[in-house]
Amino acid sequence: MAELTLEPTSQQGLAAVAALMRRAFPQAGKYTEAYLNWLYFQNPVGPALAFDVREGERVVSHGAGILQRLVLHGRPVLGALMLNTATDADRQGRGLFSQVVTAVIEEGRRRGVAALIGVANQNSVGPYVKRLGFHDVRGLDAFVSVAPERIDVSRALAHADLRRDWDDAALAWRMGNPEGRLKVVAVGADALVVEGASTAPLVAARAVIPRRGLSAPEAPRSRLRPAVSLALAPAGASRRGVSLTVPDRLRPSPLRLIYFNLEDPADRLDPDRILFSFLDFDAF
Repeated sequence: MAELTLEPTSQQGLAAVAALMRRAFPQAGKYTEAYLNWLYFQNPVGPALAFDVREGERVVSHGAGILQRLVLHGRPVLGALMLNTATDADRQGRGLFSQVVTAVIEEGRRRGVAALIGVANQNSVGPYVKRLGFHDVRGLDAFVSVAPERIDVSRALAHADLRRDWDDAALAWRMGNPEGRLKVVAVGADALVVEGASTAPLVAARAVIPRRGLSAPEAPRSRLRPAVSLALAPAGASRRGVSLTVPDRLRPSPLRLIYFNLEDPADRLDPDRILFSFLDFDAF
């Protein structure tokens, strides 16, 4: 058995990372070299904080933080989204998850990242919280509706302790995901409605984000259709109209927002003061 080594992820090593992700998530078809190269190395905010545990040429554990511009407690900061944490089944129980995430935390501090966020499933939320000190903020709301929810953008921006700080370059990059391209389907006075494919047939994935600071693309005339939203909005800032909440038992895995402030590890977020959508993570 070869020695285990912890190394930064390189573009040349993405094939081995993709192979691990396909072993860990065999139902997900998106884990290609092209997808990981887009995700890790084409982000206009900067290259990912990503690390591999290697056993010879094989990657047996991996995790990454994708850089994002955030507004945290009213202050623009550099943040990172934790994702793609995986360990081969025959290498679990050896602390590799903690090694990889700790490496991301340390590299984040070195590169001026103020906070890490993530969306954890039932299997990963425990290790993040109990071993590494992340804050389990709350579960994401999941609902299906035909008409988009209406966001009171002024209230949402004023009352959000955490939100994404979008610009044109970041949004264009996010919408250009080679494994799941998105499109703007509606442009309001102060918000954009973005849709893409979900895992359910005939149901889109939908996000409503503030238009502040963004160019207003022309949206094609599109017929309203059912769409699923995975989102959070500050209390009193969202009106959904007719919608159907998706019960936990019908979700593949209830998803929870997690948070770690690298500057002040004791910091906690108010779950009623978050503006978040599927555009801010990698749901589909």
